[in-house]
Amino acid sequence: MLKAIKKVPIIKKAQPFEIQLKDNIKDSVNKYWEEFICEKEGYWDGKILSVARFDVNNFVIEVGEAQYSWLIYSKNHNDLDVRSFFVSILLKTLDDKYVLIKNNHNKFNIIGGMADSKDLNGDYFSPELCLKRELFEELHLDLKNKNHVLNYQMKYLKTPEPGRNYGVVYIGNLNFYSKDLLDYFSRVKDIVDSEVNHVLLLNSEEVLQLDLTDNDISYLKDLISYEVKE
Repeated sequence: MLKAIKKVPIIKKAQPFEIQLKDNIKDSVNKYWEEFICEKEGYWDGKILSVARFDVNNFVIEVGEAQYSWLIYSKNHNDLDVRSFFVSILLKTLDDKYVLIKNNHNKFNIIGGMADSKDLNGDYFSPELCLKRELFEELHLDLKNKNHVLNYQMKYLKTPEPGRNYGVVYIGNLNFYSKDLLDYFSRVKDIVDSEVNHVLLLNSEEVLQLDLTDNDISYLKDLISYEVKE
């Protein structure tokens, strides 16, 4: 579910920070992960931040450290509940095209990624720091450089159902026309994140026609619909 943010969430470390996997499912998780990576290439089992608690009334999100393999397992099993946390941004060019990417698993998305401990500042998580890092890694753009990004703001909170993830979504305007952005990406493609295969610049109708069946990214259609209404 996607909802407008009226109050900036407090995102902090859960106590204990390291989420513990119960002994009785460790073998099942490991076995499932080995089968998963045999069938699908390009995945690796790193640490991610998972939502341990969400205090709706006070708008406080507590995150703990888990393994990516646990998230994959939990998507298809009821005996483990791992909810990832992401930060993303819907960018628009000067000629009103939305920026989407297509990764090496042939999935559409917008710029962003799952949060990790690099984005912690003491006991608190910085969404803006995560966003700055992801934008540079995926498009080689500087969030704070007005020649790249004219403006941006945190605007939406994504909660599960559909999907298994929480996230905060920013909206931003680039200082590029579509052609200039594609030219720029072609020059930096060899040095950006290898997961980004293509940059797509689409109008709202074109985005709404995409096949976004993955529950963790289907929120993009709601996101576009909300922005068009405004």
